[in-house]
Amino acid sequence: MHSMIKKRLSLYSVLLLIFLLATIGCSAVREISVVSHGDEIAQVKDVVSEPEPRPSPVVPDAELDKKEPLAAVLLSPPPAPSALPSIVERDIYAQSAADITLPWTVQDVFFDYDQMAIRKDAVSILEQNAKVLLKRYPNRAVLIEGHCDERGTEAYNLILGERRASAVKSYLVNLGVMASRLRVLSLGKSQPFCPERTLRCFQSNRRAHFVLK
Repeated sequence: MHSMIKKRLSLYSVLLLIFLLATIGCSAVREISVVSHGDEIAQVKDVVSEPEPRPSPVVPDAELDKKEPLAAVLLSPPPAPSALPSIVERDIYAQSAADITLPWTVQDVFFDYDQMAIRKDAVSILEQNAKVLLKRYPNRAVLIEGHCDERGTEAYNLILGERRASAVKSYLVNLGVMASRLRVLSLGKSQPFCPERTLRCFQSNRRAHFVLK
């Protein structure tokens, strides 16, 4: 009888121990599963909370074509000059192309003693002077001074100097120079080019001198 009681107590103890172990095991499993499930939820929340990286915007080819590369800007040629040059530029181009050998000076012409006629050696000089006035100085006025040597009276030489200047003017007008651009002035023997009383100086003083205005 006593031994049976011990057996039952032992059985109850074993059952109680099994029940306790089962209870503790289930709670541990539940705790672990809850914790692990919580970690998974936390990880999911962390993943969801992170913003997804946005892809870089794709620029269309048309937009890229609109932007000129820096190298093209640096190596681009300078702008073309104006198609219509000014009047002065056109004159310069025409002179340099067609009359490159034409001088820029207007030469004096000389006369025989007590004469106003154009000499043969003055013809080529006046022809060149006409070209210079037409090509180099198309818009300049010209004063033609008539000079004489010191022989003769002052009044006579003033008249002779005016006739010499007028003869030169008429010759230039015949060569195409506008008469409105030419003005004559007689200085007689008041402004000799050479002050010496020699035939050579007398010849140098009988002249028509040009002054550009």
